Amino acid sequence: MCFSRLAHLIFLLSLTLPSNGNQFLTATAVVSDSNDNARIECWEFTAPFAEYPTVGMALALANVSNLTYVVLPPRSKEGLHKPPHIMFFVLLSGLAHVTLPDGSDEVWIMEGVNGLIVAADTTGIGHYTEYPSDKETVALQIPFADGKVPAHDVLKEGACHSTSQVISDHRITSLAVEEEL
Repeated sequence: MCFSRLAHLIFLLSLTLPSNGNQFLTATAVVSDSNDNARIECWEFTAPFAEYPTVGMALALANVSNLTYVVLPPRSKEGLHKPPHIMFFVLLSGLAHVTLPDGSDEVWIMEGVNGLIVAADTTGIGHYTEYPSDKETVALQIPFADGKVPAHDVLKEGACHSTSQVISDHRITSLAVEEEL
């Protein structure tokens, strides 16, 4: 990279980096559109992370009403279904693959990095889920109290694609830098 491009990049960063350094959680959501068809969106929850009392950071996401521990057999399929409640689906182990009956969008949910999604397609015909790994898939189903979804912004249509679900609020800078380079 030549010096002038580097200087321009530094200038862009100085203009757009936030002074507060907030970080936010993103998650893929399976939702029902106005025609009750399932679709996939990438959400950013609007509440920022706070400093954790010892080390790291924490986020109170939502009031929840229940917690169900689910064990799904290796290489199994749920078929076309919809969640009984709007909920977080948290994958603890294994692998899940979500597809839509109408469309080519899909979500791969893997333990670890992107193991949290929102299942909100409670109207319409729902979505397909299969568990293709050779081991049991273990998940938590966590419905929102009173069906109330946490405040969020829709970042884009389609699944979130990232190595982390935690992003800084300087994503505008990231987009500007990509365009410049």
